[in-house]
Amino acid sequence: MEAGITVAGITPLAVAVVISAAVMHATWNAIAKGVQDKGLVFFWLNATVGVIGLLGVAILGLPARSSIPYVVASVMVQALYNFTLLSSYRYGDLNRVYPLARGMAPLLVAGGAFFLAHEQLSMVQVAGVVVIAVGLASLVEFRTLGQSLERRALLLAAATGITIAAYSLIDGLGVRRSGSPLAYSALLFCAEGFVITSGIAFARHKSSASLVEAGWRMGVLAGVLSYLAYAGILWAQDHSPLAVVSALRETSVVAAAVIGALYLKEPMGRSRFLASLVVAVGAVMLVLNGLNHL
Repeated sequence: MEAGITVAGITPLAVAVVISAAVMHATWNAIAKGVQDKGLVFFWLNATVGVIGLLGVAILGLPARSSIPYVVASVMVQALYNFTLLSSYRYGDLNRVYPLARGMAPLLVAGGAFFLAHEQLSMVQVAGVVVIAVGLASLVEFRTLGQSLERRALLLAAATGITIAAYSLIDGLGVRRSGSPLAYSALLFCAEGFVITSGIAFARHKSSASLVEAGWRMGVLAGVLSYLAYAGILWAQDHSPLAVVSALRETSVVAAAVIGALYLKEPMGRSRFLASLVVAVGAVMLVLNGLNHL
């Protein structure tokens, strides 16, 4: 599919793929938040996706040459994304950081897709974006913004949301030029994995032995989930409108809310639960409208 050609709707198969990816994405984020040494889990996560990507490149070959600049740009943005995400988890709860970071993306992707890929939203889809925005606003407890650590976590989460939207747009345009979403994802993860792994190893060179200590299994599991999740998203972006895929992907905030409460023992609270559901309802509105346009 050439860049700039929009897709009217989203197929049931694409919906299933993106929802599965959303659950996997929420799961690996919970793993990252739950491990005490977050640098360790991010090292093994990126090492894992790098190895899987390398194997993919060896088997599938390279994507079309016109998509290579998009891979390079995406790797740069995702390196920044990993930094802001890792930093935000040091200061904030998964139930607050994750929905804010992930939920900003559909708003920004919708605007970017309009200008860059000529994708126009219907009135129902616009309403879905507004519902998502309302849900996000209700997640932020403004009375806590005066606390320095809370404010820092929210700012880092917002920065993470911006990087998510940026690489989503870059990869959405790039995969449509690639000729093969699987080959594109393999090259992307190969490059990203080794770049970020090298950066973490360099930053921790004085304690490099700690990178191979206990806990690596969780990082490898997170890496496998991360690879599968984003490969599915890239496939869906090649077949569906970018804003719709991005919005559906953010149903992961509901999974994150449940995982945060059950696995990380974070306080759920009625307000957070309802806000997460509101975000999910907005995403569903976008998707159902996309199905109607098939």
